[in-house]
Amino acid sequence: MGSAPLTVSDVAREAGVSRATVSYVLNGRRDVRVSEPTRQRVMDTARRLGYVGSPAARALRSGRGDVVLLLVPDWEVSGQLELLLEEIGRLVAEYGLVCLRYEGEHWQGSLHKLLSRISCACVVTFDPLNADDVQALESARVAQVSARLLDHPGLPHNTAIGQSTIVAAQIDHLLEQGYTRLAYLATEEPRGRAFTTARVAAFHDICTSRGVNGAVSATVPSSLESISGTLQAWLNQSPKPLGIAAWNDLTALGIISAAASQQIPVPKRLGVVGGDNSPVAELSLPAISSVRFNLPSEAKQIVARIADVIGHDEKSSDTVPAPAVEVVCRLSSAGPA
Repeated sequence: MGSAPLTVSDVAREAGVSRATVSYVLNGRRDVRVSEPTRQRVMDTARRLGYVGSPAARALRSGRGDVVLLLVPDWEVSGQLELLLEEIGRLVAEYGLVCLRYEGEHWQGSLHKLLSRISCACVVTFDPLNADDVQALESARVAQVSARLLDHPGLPHNTAIGQSTIVAAQIDHLLEQGYTRLAYLATEEPRGRAFTTARVAAFHDICTSRGVNGAVSATVPSSLESISGTLQAWLNQSPKPLGIAAWNDLTALGIISAAASQQIPVPKRLGVVGGDNSPVAELSLPAISSVRFNLPSEAKQIVARIADVIGHDEKSSDTVPAPAVEVVCRLSSAGPA
């Protein structure tokens, strides 16, 4: 059998202080006078012995847990979404909290089981919860921080980067570059369908508001053959140059590759702007114009809400605010002239 777990008494005995002093130091109490040398000795002793306090006990004392739980729906967690979640985790750690990510559909409708195992400071949701999960949060008295990335009836997105914001940046860029015929091309991603559907809808709405006539869109399998067929059909409709807003940079790369295989000149006959501003955009030939997301600012706004609900002061920042999204212009959309 293994040895008994270390206790506060073990740390106190080794450090030569009282149990109360160890408790004050390890719980970050600053309302009790303990000299800095003593605080350091207690911390060093606890670290050397490998003492780990009980999360449940800390939650009982403080009235909340140490975990910020990110509840991610059944989405494809890659690209910009993954980077956003990582940045939230990094910022949360600056408050001395632990950020846990729970992904997929398994928790939906069963949040009470998860909350019974984790002492949460708060829960961050990226999509509206169902009634059972809302009840679970209320019963557990755990605060919810909403960071909706998609629009829902009566509940629009409450993040700076919305799907229509991304598409509007692509459309405006193509119009500024001189393309008057526009199209939107998305590739099928079952776990990303909510996002592609939202962007296609936004594309048509924004084109209508910008007075763009005859805009077309398609969502096709992620294959060069499918992209090539769609591209050729669009180009056959009119001799005018076509500007395409792509779902992401990989889709844009597929368009560039399909154009090369059919000897379609880019950007003279065909202009392309992707989304994500990933490394592949710069490595393509020609290099792909793409939408860059201001993820640090987005994550900071979400974490500011977290700090607010758990009673922490927001950490100050001297950085100058930057646009939520902006297009990085490269040769793929340099204009038909």
